[in-house]
Amino acid sequence: MDETTASRQAVLDAVRRIVAAGLVANASGNVSCRIRRLGGDHFAITASRVPYRQFTVDDVLVVDEEIEPVVGEGVPSSESLLHLAIYRARPDVGAAIHTHSVYASAYAVAGRPIPAILDEQVIALGGAVEVAQYAASASADLADNAVMALADRSAVLLRNHGAVGVGTDLEEAIAVVELVERVAKIGALSAMVGGDPAGLPAEVVASERAVYRMMKGFRE
Repeated sequence: MDETTASRQAVLDAVRRIVAAGLVANASGNVSCRIRRLGGDHFAITASRVPYRQFTVDDVLVVDEEIEPVVGEGVPSSESLLHLAIYRARPDVGAAIHTHSVYASAYAVAGRPIPAILDEQVIALGGAVEVAQYAASASADLADNAVMALADRSAVLLRNHGAVGVGTDLEEAIAVVELVERVAKIGALSAMVGGDPAGLPAEVVASERAVYRMMKGFRE
């Protein structure tokens, strides 16, 4: 199986997993992975407006740097600009997943970042999950705002929209969006029982971010 075929199948498998986890529904959200053999800006991505209940590998397209399909038929995800912008800004990223999960979306609607409240969160995500400035869905402004708010971290909230998680591959990106939703749920529930969630001490966040950056191969 060549890389293109394997990438399309991997995207389909990721779609099925995030649907089963309740992170997306119907045709919301999108999944992509970079295809390095075809160049840094080529990636496999879910087609637009195809309900997940009928999604097949034929509904995963391969697009070029102009977001023109080079493999498969259909319309690439409306958020293809977002995925392309992330890949161009972050050479370390090999996969990106956009979800509409309930608790993360609640933080996005409230315009509040998910604070750094768990050790595993900082080590896996790089710290708090910040909120990108609002821009219309599918727009270049949304893509630019998301990249800016994402910075060197592994997740970002899209204002009044949802969440995005990135990873070196789809396995890692899935783990990221699952953790984002779990941390968002814990943060929301802790606010219900005790006010604002207590964040980790600043010195702990700094040391754990150093571990995160070291694991990602970022240079200081």
